[in-house]
Amino acid sequence: MPKLLVVQESNIARGVFKELLDKDGGFEYVLVGSYKEAKQELLKTRYEFAVVDISLKDAPNGEVIALLNKHNIAPLVYIKAFDEDFFEVFEGAQIVDYILKQNHNNTFIAMQKLQRLRENKKVTILVVNDSHIYSVYLKQNLKLHSFKVISATNNEEALEKLELHPDIQLMIIDNSEPYVNALELIEVIRKHKTAGEMKILTLADEANSYETAEYLNLGADDYLVKQFSRSEFYVRIYKNIK
Repeated sequence: MPKLLVVQESNIARGVFKELLDKDGGFEYVLVGSYKEAKQELLKTRYEFAVVDISLKDAPNGEVIALLNKHNIAPLVYIKAFDEDFFEVFEGAQIVDYILKQNHNNTFIAMQKLQRLRENKKVTILVVNDSHIYSVYLKQNLKLHSFKVISATNNEEALEKLELHPDIQLMIIDNSEPYVNALELIEVIRKHKTAGEMKILTLADEANSYETAEYLNLGADDYLVKQFSRSEFYVRIYKNIK
């Protein structure tokens, strides 16, 4: 059972979390109310998931995020508002997602996100990309949301991985690399796997309507044009794995 750490100062918020977590029954959890308590917990136990308030009395400037990142945990974070200053300060931090405090049902939203992350552990995604750097970038973003990730550097290796891992639900193909031919790969895959069995998302360097139309005609389900934002990337991933 995945371990979850909740860091919330409000007794009421912790009480609601406890009620929802007990009802869900899918997490082994601990609820704490301060940075100090979180630090003590992290020294005792290895946690997989966390939900934290960015502003705590003993850590008012989001120090809890750095603490969790130090222990290889990317948290869900409660914030007051989305603003430029916030994203500047935490640009390099590992954060799964944000929850606005003013939402009256923010605890329920946090629970839904946690349940989704838990379910993501059952989803396997294959990344086909010849660039080591870009492949690592894609894998890091996918693993941030708890997906299982496999990679391949060319068409032949991609087909081998598909045979070895029949549970792959989504393939991400980058057509801009010299050893990856998305059109050929999609055509071969769709002879054996339907869209109902596995989704295909292609990445393109630019918005070329002819090229993207070819992807879709041969059996791709969706495409993304580089440089896409992280939020757009996740929207497309979730759209296709649903």
